[in-house]
This record gives sequence, structure tokens and C-alpha cells, in this order.
Amino acid sequence: MSDGVADNQLEQAGVSSQIGIRAPDSRPSALTRLRSKAMANTFESLKIRDFRVLWFGFMGSWTGMQFQQVARGYLAYRLTGSAFAIGIVTLATGLPRIVLSPIGGYLADRFKKRDVIVWTSFPMTLMSLATGVLYVDHLLTISWLVVLGFLQGICFGFLMPARQSYAPQVVGTGHLLPNAVALNNAGMNMTRVAGPAIAGLLIATPHFGLSGTFFAIAACWLWVTWSAFRVNNQGVPTGPRKRMGESVRDGFSYVRRMPGLMVLMSLGFVPLALGMPYLNLMPAVADGPLHGGSTLLGVLLSIGGVGSLVGTLIVASFARYPKKAALQLLLGVSFGLSLVGFSFFVHLNDLAFAIPFLFLTGMTGDAYQALNSSLIMMNTEPGQYGRVMGVYMVAQSIRPISVMPVSAVADQIGTPVTLLASGAIVAVFVAGVAALYPAYRQIGRTVKHTLVEPEV
Repeated sequence: MSDGVADNQLEQAGVSSQIGIRAPDSRPSALTRLRSKAMANTFESLKIRDFRVLWFGFMGSWTGMQFQQVARGYLAYRLTGSAFAIGIVTLATGLPRIVLSPIGGYLADRFKKRDVIVWTSFPMTLMSLATGVLYVDHLLTISWLVVLGFLQGICFGFLMPARQSYAPQVVGTGHLLPNAVALNNAGMNMTRVAGPAIAGLLIATPHFGLSGTFFAIAACWLWVTWSAFRVNNQGVPTGPRKRMGESVRDGFSYVRRMPGLMVLMSLGFVPLALGMPYLNLMPAVADGPLHGGSTLLGVLLSIGGVGSLVGTLIVASFARYPKKAALQLLLGVSFGLSLVGFSFFVHLNDLAFAIPFLFLTGMTGDAYQALNSSLIMMNTEPGQYGRVMGVYMVAQSIRPISVMPVSAVADQIGTPVTLLASGAIVAVFVAGVAALYPAYRQIGRTVKHTLVEPEV
């Protein structure tokens, strides 16, 4: 009976081959396998349970930050009718981060990083609640908004070094580290694309409005606090305990003693200070040379945000690529040249050609910064993570200040010319550092410091 069935199957196979019909191939195509491998590599660090919990928790803080930026700016203008008030409120939040980030680095190396995140994120919940309550009771003034923003800036200064230095203790310092850092930036960029639009809708929703938006921000920070509690790896400090002043000085001394770190710090600082203000000047681009108003501004910011998201996901997928310094060089020069191209076509009032360059500017700029942060941590000893990130956060916090002189120059010579010059300087600077520092190409090739394998 079985022989008959087998003969019948063979006959059917023969007939099928004679008429040109092939049996279906159950194996996936090469393109499908390549796509699956790329997806697995891109989100590889999310397989680690603790990083997954942290990442989804940080989505709350990124969403809250986007909501807050829109709500606080809108409220500041509504209370005063002055655009200058928006700058004052923004500066009140940004200044403490510059001064206190090194102390935040000390806290990250002195205490468990999980505890530092809890201690700093929960007060953010309370201050957001206070803002909402004061608004409901009609007691919220511009002075209160500045004070609360200053207090939140203090919390940010303490929070950011711990958050940035947590990743290597959770995922290790191998190829998963740049993947994790890039995914962190990708999460932030996702909220940057959708967050402002959602915040605007919430503010405009009847019976929700500004007060409900601030309560939603409080819920976002409460989510961060709860998520941190769920992380098993507490980020226990590995270095010797020192007094705060001595520890902060050691952080700056350590960076000065490490030529590779000094190079990476400067590579993070200059493009951020001169290149990234293009985002702050986008209203002058949309309402100035392109004459598109607020509608075009939203379109341009969304295009840049989508580009940033794509760029950070690309860096995440290249986490196993050994020549990370060469990749960073390519991204840095491309960022500067893309900004030059965008500014040139804005100057020509050619929106169709300007938009692709804006997408490339967002993509290469954020990818470059994500990779730079990864390389800094890969070249730092575990006991110094927090303090080095504290020093780096000082450089990262300079953007709110650097926008002022860049804007002043733009008022004098025009926004497109200013951005074109900034992009050219960034491209030349990154290429010059790579050419003049011989050891640059070796950065990121090897991992000097290995931590315990993370729990999946």
C-alpha cells in the first residue's frame, strides 16, 4: 500500500516537472533572510530583559520631555505675550544642567544608578503635578514657571549622567553597547516626531487642555520611576568611594589624561554647538526665505525628525561593524555637507531640493551623536562611567547657549548663509580631527573593558 502511494507521488512529481510546475520551496528567500537578520541586529539589545524594561521606561521620560517643551513654551507665551519669555523659561531649565552634570556624574559613580534615576525622576512627577494644580487654581505665573523649570533642570543635571552611564552595566561594553545607545536615541527621536503633535492636540482638547497635559507629563515621569524599580541590575558602583569635590575633579582629570576621550569630547561638542542649532533656527527658515509659516515649519521639523529616527536605527544595525571611527568620520562629514546642501537650496528658495538634504541632515546628525556617545563609553573604565558622562553632559548642554550667538549671526548675515557656514565648519572640523589625530582610526576597534554578561 505504501509502495503504491510512493509510486503515485513519483508519477505526480514527474508530470509536474514535465509541464513546468515546481514544488513550492519552503525555504525563505535570500532577501527575506537578510531582512530578518537586519531586524534582529537592529533591535538586538532589546533581547536583554533589564535593558528592555529601561528602554520602555525611558520612553516615558522622552514623551514627557516633548510634551513639556510644547506646553511650557505655549504657556509662557500665553502668560506674557512675549517670545523672549519662551527663551527665559528654556534657559532656566538648561542652565542647571551645565553646572550640575558633573555632580550628577559623581552621584552615578557613588550610588546605585537605579536609585539615582528613581530619586530624580519622582520629583519630576511632583513638579509636573504642581504645575498642573497651579494652573487649575489660576495661580501659575511666569515666575512660577521659571522656578519650576529651574528645579526640573536641577533634576535633569543629576539624572542624565546616571541614565547615560547605565547602559554599559546592563548590556556590557561589546557590540551591544552602541546598539543600546542608538536604540535610546531612536526612542527619543520617535517621540520627537510624534510628541509635539500629540501635545498640541491635547492642549486643544476641550476639558483637557494645558492642565491635563501637565498631569499627563506627571504620569510619564511616574512611569519612568516605576520602570526603574523593575530593573534587576541596580547599576552598583564599581570604583572607590571619594568625596564629591575630589570625585568631580577626578572626572575632568581622567578625561584630560585620555587622549582618545578628549578627541571624542571635542567631536561631540563642536558639531552639537555649531551644527545642531539648525533645529532652533528652523522657524526663521520656514517663515523667512521659504515663506511657509507655521504649516511649513511643522513639515520641516517632522522631516528632520524622521531622518533622525532612520539614522539612529542605522547605527543600531551597524553595532557589530568593527571600523566605528571610520563610520563616525563618514557620518560627521556627511552631516556638515548635508547642512550645506540644505542651506544652499533654502537660499535659492528651492524647497523641492532642500527637503532631501534636510532629511539627510537629520539622519546623519543624530546617527553621528549616537555613535559618538557609544565610543566615549567604550573607551571609559567602568568605575568612571558616571563622571565621564557628567563631563560629556556639560558639553551636550551647551546647545541652548550656543543658539544665542548663532542666532545673532543669522540676524546679521541671514539664516541660510549662517547655516551653510556652520555646516562647512563641522565637515572640515571632523575631517581635520581624523586626519591630525593618528590614533583616531583605532577608536572603537577593540573593547578594553568587559563587564559581566547581561541577563537575557
